[in-house]
Amino acid sequence: MKLNVACFSAFLALSHAAPAKLGLNFDKRANALPTLTLPYATYRATDYNANGDIYTFKNIRFGAPPVGDLRWAKPAPPATETDIQDGSYGPICIQAPIKGPQLTGPGASSPVGQAANQFLAGIPIPSFTNMSEDCLFLDIYVPAAAVENPSLKLPVISWFYGGAYIFGGKDQFGDVLPLYDGTGLIQESGGNVIFVASNYRLGAYGFLAGTTMEQQGLPNAGFYDQRAVLQWIQDYIHLVGGDNTQVSAWGESAGAGSIMHQLVAFGGTQDPLFSKAVMQSPAFGLMFDRKGALENVFNNFTELAGCSGQGVACLRAASAETLKTANTKLNEEGPEGSFAVGPSADGNLIRQLAVLEFASGNYYKNVASLILSHVADEAFIFVPADVQTDSEFNTFVDEMFPAYAKTAGLNSIIEAHYPPVMSGTVHNYTTEFDRTKALLGQSSFQCNVRYLSDAYAGKNYNLQYSVTPAFHGTDLLPTFYNLNVDLTLFGDDESYPLIPGFGSFAQAYQSYLVSHARSGNPNTYAKTVNIPPAINWPKAGDSGDEITGVLNAGDAGFNLISDPQTTETICEFWREVAAAVTDLGGYAPPGSVVNSTLVAVTNDPSANY
Repeated sequence: MKLNVACFSAFLALSHAAPAKLGLNFDKRANALPTLTLPYATYRATDYNANGDIYTFKNIRFGAPPVGDLRWAKPAPPATETDIQDGSYGPICIQAPIKGPQLTGPGASSPVGQAANQFLAGIPIPSFTNMSEDCLFLDIYVPAAAVENPSLKLPVISWFYGGAYIFGGKDQFGDVLPLYDGTGLIQESGGNVIFVASNYRLGAYGFLAGTTMEQQGLPNAGFYDQRAVLQWIQDYIHLVGGDNTQVSAWGESAGAGSIMHQLVAFGGTQDPLFSKAVMQSPAFGLMFDRKGALENVFNNFTELAGCSGQGVACLRAASAETLKTANTKLNEEGPEGSFAVGPSADGNLIRQLAVLEFASGNYYKNVASLILSHVADEAFIFVPADVQTDSEFNTFVDEMFPAYAKTAGLNSIIEAHYPPVMSGTVHNYTTEFDRTKALLGQSSFQCNVRYLSDAYAGKNYNLQYSVTPAFHGTDLLPTFYNLNVDLTLFGDDESYPLIPGFGSFAQAYQSYLVSHARSGNPNTYAKTVNIPPAINWPKAGDSGDEITGVLNAGDAGFNLISDPQTTETICEFWREVAAAVTDLGGYAPPGSVVNSTLVAVTNDPSANY
């Protein structure tokens, strides 16, 4: 009995002991890696980079494993872990390969085209290993000065990766490329920023939508994961010397499109938890047909998972392997050049298409500064190889929009807006490839830059990345340039599809972005003494049609242009298309209807909201 009393007394003493002190524990004299204590776990830094004087904390949980009942639910808080975590465990989210991409048009057989195909189909396309539903992890890159003195209050960059919302990861490229690694950015800043990279759910796990998912689960779950990361930064970044009032959200492609959607979350009524952003090639398809196409995709996925007619409860109870197989098949079955899932109107978090929220004024306006960019040839790698005739182009348009749009005559209007190839007649497009590329580029990439520019006029700096070959995603190389990484992995100088002296150019390019994160102005810390030099980059203007004062980053360096790819003429057409399909389907939020002049809408535009 005395022994039991003694044991109970010891347990009681432990249970009332003061909790571990939050924050960093670091004794530089002991030559040991520092630890970071959070309320739920303690993480030891996984690496010290002497070149940049940077500590990296890998695979910190920001959410519980989204499995079982937590599938298609908001991320739950991480469980408490008593052992010190070494950062060795941190899978990427379940995902599927993109269909392609590859160059299929004229020039694919040229030396640059061959090199680009190797680039797109080889080294930088990540391997799909180490995947798990247990993937809600983030990495932090911290200058040593902040580790030694967490009171520094450094600006913070939060990175969201691209991958068409179906693949990607915070560190998926491993040691092959420095992409999504914060080392080069911190070096460029002189140790004056902190970098955070995080995962978010993808494919059917992150973006399955439709009315059943709205009622039984959580559409756009990946956006809630991103929100949880931004909240984690608000709660804990001060422990490693970060300033949660100076957070910049950065992303490329799907990552940039994600940031765009965070700005319209709940009709713009939610603080996005960042004050600055860099959005490179914001991309997403038009997914709005909640009761039709989106519900059909949901039903297709449940059938592939053996859950036909059994709803979200069955999916939550399904085996991990069953869902993984269904996710891969869902993506494989979609038309080439499109994706089965992505950011979708759900009547709640994303009330309607983002362009319409901007057009109706329902977006978060208290943002300090933005960098908005696109590459010179966004859609080249996404053009389907099987669109070679006028009829095939029309079929491609029909696959983009629901039957009610075609019945109303909208599809014919879109087809006429992109004139077909006809012998002996002067038209805008000489090949079906160019015609399809224009449609995809304008509807899914360039015009998103225009909508953001219009919404945040006076706060935005615009950029076009034109370095050969200027394809989608090639601007990631200068963004994450690291002078200690050998980029000749791509091949010898003759096949490397970038400009000679790329490193010096990349440092100037990167200096603009880092300067913006530090000060809200890309010019403040830009490398003006450099070859090529960073030039003064003004805020974007508007000629009435073209955006002016756009920084062109090209083979010869930097110059200012007016942007012919994001004109009001082009983008107003797609704004009207978005309004037409939303209104015809009855999906417009009451009080936020954007009217279209393209087709007659005789029904209640909010009937199905």
